[in-house]
Amino acid sequence: MTTIAALLFFLLVCFLAVRRLSRIELALQRFGEGNPDSRAGLRGWGPIARLGMRFDQMAESMAIERGHLAESEERLKFALRGSDIGIWDWYLEGGRTYYSPRWKSLLGYAEDELVAHAEEWLKRVHPEDLAVVMDRLKEHMAGQSEFFVSEHRLRCKNGSYLWVLERGVAIRNAEGGAVRMVGALSDISRRKAVEAALLRSKEEYRSVIEGVTQIIFRSDARGRLIFLNPAWTELTGFPVGESLNSGLADFIHGDDRLRIMTLFRDTAEGRLPTLACELRLLCIDGRSRWFSLHARAGLDAEGVLIVAGVLSDLDAQKATEMALTRSNGERNAILSLSPDGFVLIDKDGRVAYVNPAFLAMTQFAPAEVVGLSLHLLERRMAQLCDPAKPLPAFAGMREGRAYTLNLQKPAKLVIRSLVRNIPNDMGGLHGQVMYFRDITQESEVDRIKSEFLSTAAHELRTPMASIFGFSELLLAREFDAATQRDLIQTIHRQTQNLINLVNELLDLARIEARGGKAFKMQEQELSPLLLNALAGQYVPPETHRLELDLPKKLPRVIVDGEKFQQCLANVLSNAIKYSPRGGEVRVSVSRRQAGPGEQVGLAIRDQGLGMTPDQISHIFDRFYRADASGAIPGSGLGMSLVKEIMDIFNGEVSVSSQLGEGTEVVLWLPVPLSVTAEAGVS
Repeated sequence: MTTIAALLFFLLVCFLAVRRLSRIELALQRFGEGNPDSRAGLRGWGPIARLGMRFDQMAESMAIERGHLAESEERLKFALRGSDIGIWDWYLEGGRTYYSPRWKSLLGYAEDELVAHAEEWLKRVHPEDLAVVMDRLKEHMAGQSEFFVSEHRLRCKNGSYLWVLERGVAIRNAEGGAVRMVGALSDISRRKAVEAALLRSKEEYRSVIEGVTQIIFRSDARGRLIFLNPAWTELTGFPVGESLNSGLADFIHGDDRLRIMTLFRDTAEGRLPTLACELRLLCIDGRSRWFSLHARAGLDAEGVLIVAGVLSDLDAQKATEMALTRSNGERNAILSLSPDGFVLIDKDGRVAYVNPAFLAMTQFAPAEVVGLSLHLLERRMAQLCDPAKPLPAFAGMREGRAYTLNLQKPAKLVIRSLVRNIPNDMGGLHGQVMYFRDITQESEVDRIKSEFLSTAAHELRTPMASIFGFSELLLAREFDAATQRDLIQTIHRQTQNLINLVNELLDLARIEARGGKAFKMQEQELSPLLLNALAGQYVPPETHRLELDLPKKLPRVIVDGEKFQQCLANVLSNAIKYSPRGGEVRVSVSRRQAGPGEQVGLAIRDQGLGMTPDQISHIFDRFYRADASGAIPGSGLGMSLVKEIMDIFNGEVSVSSQLGEGTEVVLWLPVPLSVTAEAGVS
């Protein structure tokens, strides 16, 4: 009995032990299946009870840890979702890889579209980036880098590429070999776009800075240069590297330095908002170059006060301006000093400028004509002109064609007018220039020339007609010896007159052509010249008497002796011819002071016909003869020839006369200063 009871008790104990162990097994099974609330629920002091309570304690602790882990995972999910990061987990053995849903969606794929293998990542790397990615991956696998970091492009589902940043870390075994890699992928396409834009901006900025022809500079508030672009070297010759940290004042021309640096300080200290001026910079070759300076003060990225500006090359412009100023000055001087009148007409057909010569011709004031239209200018000019000779229409004057204006007021003038057009750069009309030239003297010369030719032809024709007529008469008829001699004497006399006329014409022509170049000028005694001239002149004793009132000694003069004797002979001949009733011909000498020197005068006075003031005013005109009747022989060239010769001697011819009482002609010659000093004459 006792044995059976013991056996039954043992079996009961075993049954209870098995039952408690079954509860522990069931709790372990449920806990293993993921039920965090599974517990054994045993109490007591036995080993199985203590095992069950230990399990319950362990399960409770693990439940708390799982709760913490779940919270951590939840926070990680939210963090990853908020940071827009895709996760990957790569098992190196076999290549099995986990890609998070966000990793896939970044490339445009759904969660079930990609195979969980590393090839899905590698085959999407851009071909140009693959080599760099593999090099960095190998470096990390070999333990040469702490992290795997790579920026590269991955191909999306639609074929485009996305810039991504991948960061990963290898999990290694006990031997240090990499067995697994976990990493994250983030979209950096926006940053890359910004970087690309920034790079383009920097390149554009650099190309602008290096390509502009102006000097771009930055300096500190004291004027120390901290930046210069390459144009600095191109324009000044100084290397940029050697110029930095130097003062801007060191490169400014000495005459401009104080002014510019004062303005620079005013700009840096805020008293002047913008610095704008012109200055000269010194170049490496020692010369200076003109620049236009524009600068402003401001703060750089670090908040430091700087002055930034641009220096534009003005050297060519300044040279052009100086050339233009010089040209304008020369033009204005020419227009101001020109004896010809100029009127500038602007593109609107109004007077823009008149020079002094035009004002002198017309006696207009500048305000009376400047601003007038061509029509009104024509009306003003018409008031000055001869009504019988109307003006051309100024607005219709053709370029290059000469027009003649006959002014009656303020003086009688003959004006030649021309018009020149001033074209503009577009081929249109920028303005016009009206040119007015006083040709009164030329017209008078033409008139005198015509009269001269007419008179010369008449004077030549008269002796030639006599010579031809009388010689033809001698050939045609027989005459007695006395008549024949008389005819031959007439022919001889007319031939002599013709020779004298031709010689006088030739003398005048030579003087006009060569001036005094053919004269043999030398200092000589005046007395022999006078006496030789008197000796060569025939004075009819029956009608005239020659009186000499000469000092014992006459001064020396500088003349051509032969030409001066010709002058004396012409004057003496006129004195005898123009006193047909005879009388006294007096030759005297006088002196006078003329400026710094002295003159000696040989005076020839007759008691002949005399002249009126009008006749005296024409006495030096060629072919002019006071006796219009022709009774007194002569060519009318003698006194004009005397005047031309005396002008070459730097002398003068003075004539005084009274009608019916006679004429006095004085030939004045300068006395050399050496002769005056010797004689002690003041």
